[in-house]
Amino acid sequence: MALSDRIKLVLKENNLSQYELAKRMGTSQATIAFWCTGRTKNLRGDYAAKLSKLFGYDAGWLANGIGLPRPVHSGKEALSPAEIGTKKIPLIEFKDIGKPINTVLSQYLLTDMKISENAFAVAIKDSSMMPKFEVGDRVIIDPEVPPIPGDFVIVKIDNNEPIFRKIRELGPDSSGKLQYEFVPLNDDYSTVSSERHNFEIIGTMLEHRKYRKI
Repeated sequence: MALSDRIKLVLKENNLSQYELAKRMGTSQATIAFWCTGRTKNLRGDYAAKLSKLFGYDAGWLANGIGLPRPVHSGKEALSPAEIGTKKIPLIEFKDIGKPINTVLSQYLLTDMKISENAFAVAIKDSSMMPKFEVGDRVIIDPEVPPIPGDFVIVKIDNNEPIFRKIRELGPDSSGKLQYEFVPLNDDYSTVSSERHNFEIIGTMLEHRKYRKI
């Protein structure tokens, strides 16, 4: 079942409009509408987790269509089909983004998500996206997933090392070209506008992994 069909099923079974679902999710109606168009195949991990918590659907099914829509119930127990992460995602450093993977010394993460062969992971290295993203958190990035406003992306500004930011659409300029801002979540860091800088969006975040601090 395609992502658009999965989202439409959630709307139908819970008697919700796109606007109502967006309000419950804390996101925009445009994001829900985008999911329903069929232009993207997978749901970002944090969105899948929130939908699962709100309505009881299986997060793996929401994210990539694997498994059953809801946990299998047996008496008072609820069992979800186990998924084994078998796809290896290279974990690289920011300075190595864009280099051929076979030339970079890397570790790997395992995932069961349906993502492109060019996907990679990086560890957050500074406080620019605090408090949501802490130093050491890992994010999985897919270069083949086009971002929508509000997504988190890896972007290269001018000729500098790539950075991790939230993308915000500013609208078209006088020539009709869409302009964007790349926004830190920490106010101590500056927002960068495409109106004054060259940029290249390298990929869109599909999953955020936090690790318990010991």
